[in-house]
Amino acid sequence: MQPAIAQPSQTPSQANKYLAQSRQRSPRSANSSLLPFFDQTNNPVSVGVPRNQAVDISPVPPSLNAFDQKVLETCGAFGSKVSTVSLRRLFSESPQVVQQIKQTVGGELFAGRRSDQQFRDDLVTIWSDRNGFEHIFCGEIRSSQQIGGLHFAGRYLQLQNQGIAGRLPNNSRSEEVQEGEIYTLGVEVKQGNRVIARDRKKGYSYVSNAQEILTDATQAFKAFRNTSAGNQACLYTIRDEAAPPFQAVFVKTSRAIVTFYPDATPNPNERACGS
Repeated sequence: MQPAIAQPSQTPSQANKYLAQSRQRSPRSANSSLLPFFDQTNNPVSVGVPRNQAVDISPVPPSLNAFDQKVLETCGAFGSKVSTVSLRRLFSESPQVVQQIKQTVGGELFAGRRSDQQFRDDLVTIWSDRNGFEHIFCGEIRSSQQIGGLHFAGRYLQLQNQGIAGRLPNNSRSEEVQEGEIYTLGVEVKQGNRVIARDRKKGYSYVSNAQEILTDATQAFKAFRNTSAGNQACLYTIRDEAAPPFQAVFVKTSRAIVTFYPDATPNPNERACGS
């Protein structure tokens, strides 16, 4: 396993100031040899999907809210582990987020466990037992040719601003875009001038902030009645005021979230999460 990548410390006020500035100028990676995930320029390119149509694969950087920042703090350095203690602290410090998720899923995740404490404990369980939180929000360095997860737009922006990661060049065949919604692209991670990890196909929902991802994935967990100890997949429909509905792949075991990511080319034969 690759070591976590050290990053310069930054106070919340510094981070917020930088994000405000990023809306007014084209954000550049601290490592100029990396292709940006986001910029302020409309620069259409050819991709695998849609065919025969140029699209902008590097949209305007997303705005991050306070909870997005808390999630990134919980992730820590790229490649580090997210402990159950850290995840429990995040949920304990975000009672409004947890309450909103609880209301969305009907008050419980497992039958009869409806108190606020029980629900928060169960939320920690389903997001930590298979490292689903770390996988989806933070990303994992599995090998020099594989990056696990990494499906939160805010993490892409953070890694770009820190000069740690950028788009994988010469990878158009693997790229899929539904502009303003889904961005599927390759990622390369650098330490200094050395590429330490790359993956040809990663991706994120452009319209989903951290709270929305947590809510949608938890709702998919509740709706998909899989009692198997093994991985089972389904398609979940993401609905957002900023975009038409689109599909996301959700994978779980009976007691844990495994992964959750948007898919521009979903398998039409895959079952729906509510079936």
